[in-house]
Amino acid sequence: MQNPIYKPRGRAREYSPLALNIYRGCGHGCEYCYVNAIPGLRGINMSDRAEPREGLVLAIGKQLEKEQITDQVLLCFTGDPYCPAEMDFGITREVLTLFDHHNVATAILTKGGRRVLRDIDILKRMSAVKVGATLTFTPDKTSNSLEWEKNGATPSDRLSALKELHENNIQTWVSLEPVLDPTEALKLIDLTHEYVDGYKVGTINHHSLSESIDWNAFGLEAVNRLRKYGKRFYVKHDLAKHIPKGYLRPEETDMNRMNLTSQKLSLFSI
Repeated sequence: MQNPIYKPRGRAREYSPLALNIYRGCGHGCEYCYVNAIPGLRGINMSDRAEPREGLVLAIGKQLEKEQITDQVLLCFTGDPYCPAEMDFGITREVLTLFDHHNVATAILTKGGRRVLRDIDILKRMSAVKVGATLTFTPDKTSNSLEWEKNGATPSDRLSALKELHENNIQTWVSLEPVLDPTEALKLIDLTHEYVDGYKVGTINHHSLSESIDWNAFGLEAVNRLRKYGKRFYVKHDLAKHIPKGYLRPEETDMNRMNLTSQKLSLFSI
């Protein structure tokens, strides 16, 4: 395995300039999962138990010895760093230990909820790290969440993890994508704005549900609420195209604005 830290392309690039996939498969079993729709990744059953990528930690270590990586690395795109299997294998913890040693700016995105708190000792000492959760439903709609994301953490569990991370001075962020219910997504902004530092807002891709949603109305209301709360956020291309030209401010469509680097330690750094 060579250079497992890579440059994502297309929609993925809107999340991070660099990325790393730790597991093959995921185990969360999300009904909307896009991975099998991506050429070259077909055949990965995301509902099955995840398996570590053989030789990954050694390959990362070699890459970090050869390269000085200053741009943000996202964990992960084609899986979840805190999938159920992580509690047995602990590969994400090994990766974070390496990243801490090499001062790698790290963004985590997970549906694993409080599983991430197992590594709070490492996260607290990392110089540039942010931890995010994909949020789709509020705790009032837990049954909907389990229907769409059958093995993911419950909404309450994800919100609880974000709160505890915030209380420990670890930067937090939310991915409001996929949007399965616009009303729920807007309520999530209201519920989380006091302990979430940044948001990325999108639509839903590779699913017929997208055709039934008024993206213009959702996009405008999401932007207005985030502005009202004074939050830093990024509107993804797929949603931005539904919002009237000139309504979004340049910084709200700058995909790099919220990225960390080894020199930029905060979501709020200029």
